[in-house]
Amino acid sequence: MPVITAEARAWAEREFPDFDYPVTRIDIARFARATRETNPIHYDPAAARQAGYEDVVAPTMFPYAIRMHATTLGADLTPDGSPSADVPPLPTRRAMAGETSITFGVRIVAGDTVSVNKRLADMYEKEGRSGALVFVTMEFTFTNQRGEGVAREQFTRIYR
Repeated sequence: MPVITAEARAWAEREFPDFDYPVTRIDIARFARATRETNPIHYDPAAARQAGYEDVVAPTMFPYAIRMHATTLGADLTPDGSPSADVPPLPTRRAMAGETSITFGVRIVAGDTVSVNKRLADMYEKEGRSGALVFVTMEFTFTNQRGEGVAREQFTRIYR
């Protein structure tokens, strides 16, 4: 019996609204501090300008923080902490992280507005040793206010 139901397939076809995130110097400094970044280009506008940026520049993994903000802000969370809006209606009880891949584009600087577009890229099932497994891959595309690609992330979650 297939685990991916007609209801789950219909869920996969829906559109997700874009999320716009205005990036501030404080956001960048907080993320840099949390990730133990010490390069002054993340804190000091003069150092960032000297390095060729318009303002302080976000650490490389900053788009991940934007995605987490976009998917959890005001969302109901499932027992495993996942945003319920990202979980298809599947008759499963457990979830685990699968593969994540990120491709980076232009750097994010303070003053940018980053838009996050989310889509379900793939959903399929396989039989595992403990039963049916469902793989759901979400794709997140990040662009700045100039339409430049900031990052693209594919995140796969496995349900059983």
